[in-house]
Amino acid sequence: MSPDRPPNAPLAAPPPARAARPTPGAFTRFLWFCAGADGSILARCPLSDWVKYQGIGGIVLATTVLAFVSASYAFYTVFSPKDATALLTSTDLTSVLLSCLAGLVWALVIFNIDRFIVSSTGKGDGTDKITIDELVQSLPRLLMAGIIGVCISAPLEIRILKPEIDAQLELEQNKYLAELNGHAEKRVQARKDELLSKLAGAQRGLDERSQYFEKRRLEINEQRKQLELEAEGKTGSGHAGRGPAWQDKKDTLDKLEAELVQDREADRAKQQVFAGEVENAKVSIAALDQELEAEKASNLRQSRHLDGLMKRIHISHEIGGFVPWAILLLLLAVETGPIFFKMMMVKSTYDYLMENEKLVATAKGGVEVDAQVYLTEASEEIRVDTFHHVQAALAEERRRLETEAQLSEVVHARVRERTTAAAREGNGYAQYLDLGEK
Repeated sequence: MSPDRPPNAPLAAPPPARAARPTPGAFTRFLWFCAGADGSILARCPLSDWVKYQGIGGIVLATTVLAFVSASYAFYTVFSPKDATALLTSTDLTSVLLSCLAGLVWALVIFNIDRFIVSSTGKGDGTDKITIDELVQSLPRLLMAGIIGVCISAPLEIRILKPEIDAQLELEQNKYLAELNGHAEKRVQARKDELLSKLAGAQRGLDERSQYFEKRRLEINEQRKQLELEAEGKTGSGHAGRGPAWQDKKDTLDKLEAELVQDREADRAKQQVFAGEVENAKVSIAALDQELEAEKASNLRQSRHLDGLMKRIHISHEIGGFVPWAILLLLLAVETGPIFFKMMMVKSTYDYLMENEKLVATAKGGVEVDAQVYLTEASEEIRVDTFHHVQAALAEERRRLETEAQLSEVVHARVRERTTAAAREGNGYAQYLDLGEK
């Protein structure tokens, strides 16, 4: 018992048990991965750091989902069959699957870019204020994020305004089809009028020749009828009989009839020319009608293809009013939000632990950061890092070269000694000495 504690004083309550630290789940770690954060370090940080990077990762994940939806619809608009008007189009399953696959690839590209932008954005000065220097340094990232936001927002706005766009696009498709058909009909009608004029001329020539010969035939028949009535005494003098005068008239009529037959035969070539012109004109007119039908079918397909991505975006900006701009601003806010949030984040436990991890890894790698500091004449500091592994390798290499040089010198000295001794013992060396003495 403590001497200062009264005998009847109550015992102090034990300290409260510390609550068990929660373990980050798989989805939390995935959000950290989306934010480009180190999950092993964040797991040791306070929950406030968890929430920060969960929020940043959630924004990156949301941008990826929007990029998938946007790109899938854009690819479907581009590659879907154009065989009906905007209000009568049906969903093509093959195009849907291919568009979703292409949209997934595009979303992964956007996810990788967003994750790199967010992870490479520093904390600035570690305060919740955005300075001019921080803003200037973040301009390239903001520009990239803005471009991504614009690319994502365009397909989303045409999907949101799809009913209004389809109605307007239907009108423009029908108007465009009417214009194309009008031009085609006008062009074909001009050629048809020319052919009809030729047809009418040829037909008129045929009719004139036919009427001419028919008139002569009727005149001959009428004269024969009058001649027979005269022979029967029903006309003229009223006396019946076929005398010399009757015979002369009959011979004249026979001659006229023979001439008519000869003229018909002689005129048959002209009639065939006219008939050929008439037939050619009819064939050409029928071909023009078929050409017009084929051109109308081509115009129909051409008007149906007035349903591309660019046309829909153009219509959305014409009839959408402020809606497309609101969607664009929203996507820009979502895309650039993490960059501004990271510049406003106060330096926390995660940042200190991350910096410590980097310094420890650098130290273990044999690098001493800012080992030497020099002051220039302009009072500017020049900080020089020291690479101890490099210096150790250089020192080892110098010692090896020095040792090899020393060994080489010893070997050369011994070779010289042995060569000198051998030369002295031989006759050749004595001969050289004799010659030198003489």
